[in-house]
Amino acid sequence: MKRDFAFTALDFETASNNPNSVCQVGLVRVESGVTVEEYCALIQPPDNFIDAGFSSNIHGIFPEHTANAPCFAQSYRYWRHFIEDRIIVAHNIQFDYRCLYACLKEFCGITPQNKTYCTMNTWAGAFHRKSLDVCCAGTGVVLDRHHNALSDARACAGLFLAAIEHGRKLK
Repeated sequence: MKRDFAFTALDFETASNNPNSVCQVGLVRVESGVTVEEYCALIQPPDNFIDAGFSSNIHGIFPEHTANAPCFAQSYRYWRHFIEDRIIVAHNIQFDYRCLYACLKEFCGITPQNKTYCTMNTWAGAFHRKSLDVCCAGTGVVLDRHHNALSDARACAGLFLAAIEHGRKLK
């Protein structure tokens, strides 16, 4: 695959194990190998519930951060152009696309049908682990603040472009 196609790198942070509990979205739109637009926002999860373990141990997002944030359906209208009719790339696409699917279906009445790629699967076997931080370190892709949705989406876009440059089989 050449660098001349378009895709959106997507990352969600969630408030719990429930896939509809998205509390932050990060998106990076890439055209012909160049980032043309980015978006990041907090999203109020259902009932503004955020599991304390997720806040303290993963992303640092607490209910007071999302108290005045829009719900998923309100937020989606600002970034739908990143998703609709786009190739979606994520590091662990199974997780992020499951969240996208659950939220769009439940809160917007939409069933997404995007073509997807997973940088975790694409880089599997190249390093001792296939986690985002390990893959970034192994490829020289910058990961500023792991578990910040925009930082993770930027890193994912970089990993996908690096995979294309290195001729890796995209999965």
